[in-house]
Amino acid sequence: MLGTEAIAVLGVIASIISIIDGTKQVYDAATNAQGLPEAFCEVAARLPIVRNILASAKRHIGEEDTDEDSCKEVKDIVEGCGKKAKKLEELFQKVISADGASRAERYVSAARTLGKGSRVETLMKGILEDVQLLAINYSMTTVTDNQRKEVAEAIKEVTALPPSIPEHAIEGIGFTAIHSGSGSINQAQGDQYNNLGSGQIYYAQSMTFGSHGKN
Repeated sequence: MLGTEAIAVLGVIASIISIIDGTKQVYDAATNAQGLPEAFCEVAARLPIVRNILASAKRHIGEEDTDEDSCKEVKDIVEGCGKKAKKLEELFQKVISADGASRAERYVSAARTLGKGSRVETLMKGILEDVQLLAINYSMTTVTDNQRKEVAEAIKEVTALPPSIPEHAIEGIGFTAIHSGSGSINQAQGDQYNNLGSGQIYYAQSMTFGSHGKN
């Protein structure tokens, strides 16, 4: 018979799986990725890894005679994982699904609301590390060696992603930036959110883009 802590853990895991599914659905329903930082695509591609390990952990706890002390430790991990997953879902919903401002502007605004550590890749790295703890530290027989390898590789790949948004943009601190390259010169004052296609969003209160020809 399942104990109180085991039942609580199963409820939290089921909730996270639902959040992960919802986040993936938001991404899959998008008609295009225009203006969306590359990190959103990279994160979405690794959501199934999280879901699969959580489902395996759920089966283990539901089928095995897991002691209450272990369940308490697992509960702390999955509750933290759930908070990150909820923030990630909120970012996907506000940036991909919402209308109005550009995706770059919506991303900066949503990240500011959620606070420090709210880049999509940062949240995903934390989620992956949480499920890796479940996969490695609690002798969950339903988690396969392949799943453990997948999550370890995913953590490396997400860690290697360039920042999708500067931390100072989340904190609302402006700066002056100069970008050199081919193309026209654009100069503007006020909050600027620049993302021409996939890649990193550049935020500034004063930004100049210039091109330099050969002398």
